[in-house]
Amino acid sequence: MVELASTTPSVSGGITTDPRVARSKPDVRSFALLVAPLALLLILFWTYRLEQTEFLKLACIVFGGFAVSYWLPFRFKQLFFILLSLAGAVVLLGPLVAGLLIASGLLIYTAVRTRLALGWKVALLLSIAAAAIFLRASGYFEMWREFWPVFGAIFAVRTIVYVYDVQHAPGPPRLKDFLSYFYLLPNYLFMFFPVIDYQTFQRSYFKRHINEVAQQGVWWIFRGTTHLLLYRLVYQAQGFFTPPQVPVPIAVAGKILLAFPLYLHISGQFHISIGMLHLFGYDLPETNHRYFLAKGITELWRRANIYWKDFMVKIVYMPAYFKLRRKGEFRAQLLATGLVFPVTWFLHAWLFFMVQNRLRFTVNDAIFWTILGGTVVLNVLITSKRPKPKLQTGWKAKLWSGAQIVGTFLFVTTLWSMWSAQSISEWLLFLKTGSAN
Repeated sequence: MVELASTTPSVSGGITTDPRVARSKPDVRSFALLVAPLALLLILFWTYRLEQTEFLKLACIVFGGFAVSYWLPFRFKQLFFILLSLAGAVVLLGPLVAGLLIASGLLIYTAVRTRLALGWKVALLLSIAAAAIFLRASGYFEMWREFWPVFGAIFAVRTIVYVYDVQHAPGPPRLKDFLSYFYLLPNYLFMFFPVIDYQTFQRSYFKRHINEVAQQGVWWIFRGTTHLLLYRLVYQAQGFFTPPQVPVPIAVAGKILLAFPLYLHISGQFHISIGMLHLFGYDLPETNHRYFLAKGITELWRRANIYWKDFMVKIVYMPAYFKLRRKGEFRAQLLATGLVFPVTWFLHAWLFFMVQNRLRFTVNDAIFWTILGGTVVLNVLITSKRPKPKLQTGWKAKLWSGAQIVGTFLFVTTLWSMWSAQSISEWLLFLKTGSAN
């Protein structure tokens, strides 16, 4: 857990200096080397009008907050981050939405903090979720319409991780840890946000020197920016593949090939979000890793959204595997892997509903998650019966590797184009005419 104190008592009764104090030591030259690229990024954001209009304001708050936080003594850094995040909610969302977010968060924290058994805590949280579903769907409290997307983006999924981790923690959850984990500045604008693991979030705090962590954060913000700019190009290129500008077969092929690359929008936001958290000392791992170079669906699953994969392994796969392994290791692996994908579908539908007020239990979703999950399960089945291949080099191996990458991309982008359509009938119409309703 993160401590505000800069010193901790040793076993012998003496005082031991927290190593994070040394890791937070500022340096004028290093600070200048961090601020200069951040200033250039701000110019880039302004020049290209990146994302929504509030994004530049978010970047100014984050970069300005970093400039202050960098020089604060370590014992004040977390408190400053919390206050900056709460103040940022008021600036970016308005007092009403910010107040509702803080009040709802305190309600969730109180439910988790009670001394009730886990079952009763879960019942309380499910009651809060049921009330949120009812109010979101009913349209009551029209003035709350801007509140629900942000509430869903912050609490809909990460609450599951939080409850799981604090239940296994040695002591009761602390309010400052709750506030620093949930009220993250980028999450106010980016509704589809990486599912940050609570334990990882706490343990990552000043795990390395702030200059190293912040430098990586600057790089990831830049990397995310390139993803968002590439997304614009892909989105605009889709408009070119429209009949009668081009023949129907070319329009269909072009739009299918550009379907999956639209994921650059999500990965760009993910990189920027985690990069911004790095500026405040949270040395979190990367969220995506060269997913266009995946050589199979299983590898793509591990690369495209690393945080979600880790979340599913922790909350679904491992508990199911250990419950089922008594009846056979292989059977447990297959069933636990297969369970991950319907749960993923359900949680995506829950998140889409809270953010967009639209239920994603469609035929498209059923086909998408069934094929995706079935392919991963099939891969587990095949690899378990096949001896581990020897590492091969040479042009044949490179050619085969390239063919796997191309095949995976074509398979996924076709599946993605179907999933992105409003309905199967719309997708079939698109395949026939090159355009949709």
